[in-house]
Amino acid sequence: MQRSARLLTFLTLLVGACGDKGEDSDDSTTTMASVSNSVSISVSVSVSQSVSDTSDMTAGEETAGDTEIGETVPTSTPTGDMSSTTFDPNDCGEAQINIPIVTPSVMLVLDKSGSMVTDPSGYWDHDNDPNTPTQTRWKSLYTTVDFIVNTFNNSMNLGMNLFPSKAAKAVYTEEACVVNDTVEVPVAPVNAAAILAAMPGADDTSLKGGTPSARGVKAALAELQSIDTDQPKFMILVTDGAANCQEGAPTTEILFEQYDEQLASIVGDAFAENIPTYVIGIGISMTPSGSSQDGNPDNTNAYERLNEVALAGGVAREGADKFFDTQNQLELQAALQEISMQILSCTIPLDPLPVYPDYVEVKVNGVDYGSGKEQVTDCETESGWQYTDGMTNSITLCGDACTAFQMTGALDAQYRCPNSG
Repeated sequence: MQRSARLLTFLTLLVGACGDKGEDSDDSTTTMASVSNSVSISVSVSVSQSVSDTSDMTAGEETAGDTEIGETVPTSTPTGDMSSTTFDPNDCGEAQINIPIVTPSVMLVLDKSGSMVTDPSGYWDHDNDPNTPTQTRWKSLYTTVDFIVNTFNNSMNLGMNLFPSKAAKAVYTEEACVVNDTVEVPVAPVNAAAILAAMPGADDTSLKGGTPSARGVKAALAELQSIDTDQPKFMILVTDGAANCQEGAPTTEILFEQYDEQLASIVGDAFAENIPTYVIGIGISMTPSGSSQDGNPDNTNAYERLNEVALAGGVAREGADKFFDTQNQLELQAALQEISMQILSCTIPLDPLPVYPDYVEVKVNGVDYGSGKEQVTDCETESGWQYTDGMTNSITLCGDACTAFQMTGALDAQYRCPNSG
């Protein structure tokens, strides 16, 4: 038996099969399959090295250092994309099970400009309750990122970049536009703690600098481009205003008072390389700015500009708001959670096709969602699973089953045969 496991999430694959149609076998060579009429092979993976067992053995044989049928095989942090198990299910036929696991690489590109904490514009009604005190937009962003990265810590490879960097100053010079050449936190599995440690604290009100969004996205894109993987890649841009601090600006007036057109171009280039960008706005106004020397792009409608960036990013929303326009922390958290669930697929390929589709059984995070005969008919309104588009080469998790899989990565799928135990 050979097993290879390089996964981000914790996945248990159980493959059961029928007996041998009653054919006689010598007692000394009887396998588990012919005795129990059902074979279960369990491979558990949680988090990055490869595990190989190239020994061949039948049930009942034990060899030091070998892995037995039914034994759980743990690994460490996942970096790969597939789990495979070879088994011999007698009259169901020899088969190779290949379960491609989607482990996206996601860069969070976060606005750390001074306007995120400036009183009063940097404060907002975070809980949509006018009777409670306001809080800084930065505190809402930190709290939301804390929730998101810990929720999806075992489902995504995450990284983070700040714009401007923590070295930025509250001055009317290039020093307000500093962004690190390399990202603050490179993409890696189980990266929540590193991301939060690299961010200014939730209650930090000393944030300084302009809004060098294009520079922040450019560094994030370079990080994703450096990752050698066939797995999907994404950027999530979160900002509270229009971009300035364009690279190569000939004057400080242009540096701060002119909108940086390069932002949409960089995002568009990323999408051309199959790296979409989701855009979230924090407290964005639809009213154009004035033309005073205030460090903000003159005569600029930040709402319209973010719509342009979202369209360039390739995953624009339907309707008037092409970006996620959030006006409080509740909406901000909902936006990031919705994006995360769009990134994580609930469609799981099956290879090979099940011989008996009605007898495939699925559990997600310990909850039994039944066999193929009990699959749901409406994935939009029901919780459970169904064969994708009526075909048996993949299954789609629905409702609560999809949500549980996205948050835990725990899936048990078992092939069974008629009359199996």
